[in-house]
Amino acid sequence: MAAGNYGYAHSAINSENFPARHFGGPRQREVALLEFDRDVTATDATTDAARQGLEPPTYEDALYFGIAYPDVQGRGPVVFLHDPWLGYFGRRDVLCLWSNAGRRELGLEGFDDRWRPIYRFAFVARVPR
Repeated sequence: MAAGNYGYAHSAINSENFPARHFGGPRQREVALLEFDRDVTATDATTDAARQGLEPPTYEDALYFGIAYPDVQGRGPVVFLHDPWLGYFGRRDVLCLWSNAGRRELGLEGFDDRWRPIYRFAFVARVPR
C-alpha cells in the first residue's frame, strides 16, 4: 500500500485481511476498464466482462494498478470485483480506487451494492495458457 502513495487508505486494508499472495514470481496482467451508462450490480458487470473474454481481478491487481496508473482514479472511481472480503457487519467488500478533494484514496465498496455510471470496473484480459 505504501507504494501506492495514497492520501487515504481504509484501515481494514491491511496484510491480515488482504495478505500478500505470491504467484510464483511477477505476473504481467492487462487490466481493462468497463464503463456502463446505467446503474449496475456485480453480476451485471461480471457477465458483461465474461462476454468480452475478461476475467475477474484479484485484490493484488487493484494494488498494482493503483501504483502503475495513479492518475486513472482521478477521472472516476475504479472498482475491482475480486473475491469479496467479508467485512465489518457482514458486508462483502471489494477494493475501490477513487479520488476525494484531489487526493488519491484506496477504499472498500460493498460487493452487493448497485453502482452508478460514474464507477468503472477493472477486469483482466485472459492470458493464453
